[in-house]
Amino acid sequence: MRNNQASTDDRGSVMPDKYLKIESNQQLFNGFFQVNLLKFSHSLYQGGSSPIVNREVFKRGEAVVVLLYDLVRQQIVLVEQCRAGAVEKALHNQDFNQAWLLEPVAGMIDQGETKEQACVRECLEETGIAISDIEYISEFYPSPGACDEVLYLFASNIDSSLVDTHAGLASEDEDIRVVLLPFSEAKQQLAQGKFNVATTYIALQWLIYQKLPGLATL
Repeated sequence: MRNNQASTDDRGSVMPDKYLKIESNQQLFNGFFQVNLLKFSHSLYQGGSSPIVNREVFKRGEAVVVLLYDLVRQQIVLVEQCRAGAVEKALHNQDFNQAWLLEPVAGMIDQGETKEQACVRECLEETGIAISDIEYISEFYPSPGACDEVLYLFASNIDSSLVDTHAGLASEDEDIRVVLLPFSEAKQQLAQGKFNVATTYIALQWLIYQKLPGLATL
């Protein structure tokens, strides 16, 4: 597939049209997640085509992330749970606590579900609160070198006194602790590099430096 709009680089040089060709897309594994072997070629910046590139792609699909915050109480709402991707490192470091991560509400978009419907469902499942006012922030690839997942980031101003202490669906092996964090503490931890999940960083940076720039002076 070709992109017929030629572009220029930062030096004003005209770059060739970009194009892609998929040679094959073979499913290697289909379990809780899916892995495909993708073979493709693409245009080169200096002209011509690449050799066929072979990459295993983790098929994660689309998901929503929702930052819940309370302007009245000056709090954000995060969820803490044991995450499979952090288990091995926690065991290697002999620190079980490292497997429990602090994140905004997040979850996959079910088939036939809109992004906004997924936001409402996930917030109810993970914090016990029903949201209605949803603000779209951005979309991004968290790990495009190996995963096709696209995350859609939203935010909602809520009454944090209504969230549950613990939540999650037992049918999905979820055991969640709902965490209320003052704005000032969230900003301090962000500046000190205390968080270790990308969505937490991105969501809090939006809140502190874009949505509520006055927080940057706290």
